Amino acid sequence: MADPVFFEWDDKYSVRVPSIDRQHKVLIDYINQLQQELTQPEPSKRMVGLVLKFLIDYTNSHFKYEEMLFGMHQYPEQEDHKAVHNRLFDKVAVFKQRFENDDPTVGPDLLAFLKDWLNHHILIEDMAYSDHLVEKNVQ
Repeated sequence: MADPVFFEWDDKYSVRVPSIDRQHKVLIDYINQLQQELTQPEPSKRMVGLVLKFLIDYTNSHFKYEEMLFGMHQYPEQEDHKAVHNRLFDKVAVFKQRFENDDPTVGPDLLAFLKDWLNHHILIEDMAYSDHLVEKNVQ
């Protein structure tokens, strides 16, 4: 029997913009990979570090993509949403520093943070732009 998935995509997370939904699904896959590694009897620091790096890099490119769409389609709340992205980068930088300092609790703390953040970010902040981009026919 396969391990249960830590964070499962559900249609309630859809912002109705297929390209963004696909990116959110990739982020969820990275979170699930981190969770899978952390459930191992001896999680590999190297693997946790790789997943953390992928998460940082992918989140960065995802945010740039969203922000590009906001600019192209004159999303009126784009500066506020960009500020939310910047706050996330600041928080992730702290997790990265903790990882580099061999903090043994960084993996589980990061996992809990990402799950809470994704729920909040997609369900509240990303849903705020959904109607605007859908009206602009963004795919």
